[in-house]
Amino acid sequence: MQAQTPEVSSEKATTAAFKVGDPVSYVVSKQRGRSVQFTAREGTIVVIDGHSCIVESRHGRSMQLLSQISHKGEPNALTKTLLGGL
Repeated sequence: MQAQTPEVSSEKATTAAFKVGDPVSYVVSKQRGRSVQFTAREGTIVVIDGHSCIVESRHGRSMQLLSQISHKGEPNALTKTLLGGL
């Protein structure tokens, strides 16, 4: 008797395909004293490197994980958290 292993990975794909030049939105958090401030920002992907990318916005460039950004117009992480995943 042989053990059967599934051909399909149990991990679901949670990110859509991104490419350089795509407009995206992402969430930035800042901690000040005992409070944390969350801000949704929009920018454009400049560089993609594996599972991360560099996004350029009016606030400058920042490195973001591809799993933490969403296409512009789609619910971002902050919206999903506040409204329950839509």
